[in-house]
Amino acid sequence: MIKFFRKIRQNLLVENKTGKYFKYAIGEILLVVIGILIALQINNWNENRKNNNIEQSTLISLKSDLESALVQLNNKIGQNRDYKQMDSILLDVIHFKKDISEDSLVGLTLSHIFSPGFDPELGTLNEILSTGKMEIIQNRNLRKHISTWNKYMDELEEVDEKLAHFDLQVKDPLYSKQLPYRNSISAYLNYNLKTNYEFPKSNFEWNSKALLQNKEFENMLSNYIIYSTIQYGRLSDIKQNINEMITLINQDINN
Repeated sequence: MIKFFRKIRQNLLVENKTGKYFKYAIGEILLVVIGILIALQINNWNENRKNNNIEQSTLISLKSDLESALVQLNNKIGQNRDYKQMDSILLDVIHFKKDISEDSLVGLTLSHIFSPGFDPELGTLNEILSTGKMEIIQNRNLRKHISTWNKYMDELEEVDEKLAHFDLQVKDPLYSKQLPYRNSISAYLNYNLKTNYEFPKSNFEWNSKALLQNKEFENMLSNYIIYSTIQYGRLSDIKQNINEMITLINQDINN
């Protein structure tokens, strides 16, 4: 094709038709430029289509991770609510000097010895944050929510660490002297693992009700309610962030 156009220009020069030659040369240059622009446009279109496919695949995977995290988070929020309610019941028993059986007292106090954490597997979100994949996500609001994820998790971790420290320094020493841990094994297994198991109770004599006269125990319960309330706020922030991300993802996937 190039040889063909070159031959035409050479013939025009031989025939001394310089005016036509320059017009033709200019036209030829314009055709080349237009061809280059078309090629670039096609290349850009292919690149955009490729990025869009990657974005859609990433969003679908991210949505799946977030939905799994939401299930785990709802369980954590539910247990946070249950534990705070149990602590409130115990404070009422202390304040109003209500009668409570030994078994009920042990069950309430040892109900949240083992509190599950919130550590979701968010491989897609972590990949977006660590590999620069954020650029392929076109929705600015979604990018904003993703970028604030670590902030919310750091705030929750701060509260969890304070609770763990409080357990080691205050709760565990107090409970180990006053409560028969062995008597709570059945309740823990049956509640958390959905079993119907009866573990033999302790043969030692325990005076668990002495806790109700212990100022440290009352302070501990009050602190737990404060920490649980703060923790609930952090968990609620994360839940809102997840729900908003899922909503934005659904909009982008459907479009």
